[in-house]
Amino acid sequence: MKRSLIAGLGLLTLIAAAPASAADLPRQSPYRGPAMVSGFNWTGAYLGLHAGYGWGGSNGIDMRGGFVGGQIGYNWQGMGSPWVLGVEVDSAWANMGQTSTATGGGVAVSVKSEANYIGSARARIGYTWDRTMLYATGGLAWASNKIDVNATSGGFTAGISDRQTHFGGAIGAGIEHAFAPNWSGKLEYLYTGYGSKTYFSSLGGISADANSHTLKVGLNYHIR
Repeated sequence: MKRSLIAGLGLLTLIAAAPASAADLPRQSPYRGPAMVSGFNWTGAYLGLHAGYGWGGSNGIDMRGGFVGGQIGYNWQGMGSPWVLGVEVDSAWANMGQTSTATGGGVAVSVKSEANYIGSARARIGYTWDRTMLYATGGLAWASNKIDVNATSGGFTAGISDRQTHFGGAIGAGIEHAFAPNWSGKLEYLYTGYGSKTYFSSLGGISADANSHTLKVGLNYHIR
């Protein structure tokens, strides 16, 4: 009987001490899972510079050479969406042309075609992997081209020239990567078909059109 009483008192002591011991244990914070990291968003205006090389030509116009210029645009990307919609306008000084010479009967005739300005206004649609975007693009394009014709005989030279602005369409694709919060670099290919224009109308006129392939690299600053 005495042992049972002692055992009962000991059990009551342990039960009474249990809540106090539990209160002394460190409290654990509820599990929240890993911290979420927000992805890069392409929404906003941007401006930049580009340079590249072009080749092509048709029907009297040869467009082969380099160009350098600038661009301005705007992107929009919905929250949580990998798709980007945008517009871009670019303009470039160019040195894209070639000179051909033919000689006969003591007369040398040279024909020089040179596009010294090209530009475009295009829409873009891209698919992104955070800071990297693949995109397709297309829209309007234009180029200012000059044709010079010179004839030389016996030290005497005579020539005529005419300049026309061609309009057409461009389509292409590119890849762009944001390597810093406000900076991105891109590589872009465009195929452009320029409509026909008539040169030397006062002499009866000749019709000329052109197409070109261009490959360029660009650097953009994003305005946040």
